[in-house]
Amino acid sequence: MSEDPIRARYEAFFEADFMPLIRHQETQSADHRMAYAAEFAAFQLGQIDRKLARLIELLEATAGARPEA
Repeated sequence: MSEDPIRARYEAFFEADFMPLIRHQETQSADHRMAYAAEFAAFQLGQIDRKLARLIELLEATAGARPEA
């Protein structure tokens, strides 16, 4: 987590499962819901990208350490 409290709050918010924003028992406008969903999707894609990059690094390291047949 980040030392910046605002960034830490957003990280915790986006790391949780997706939940439509509801404030004061009212749903937000379609524009606000779409923006939130897009931000959530972008964050999740970034997380997937990081994990896949790490997986590729590990696979390449394993392939480099193994003699070719």
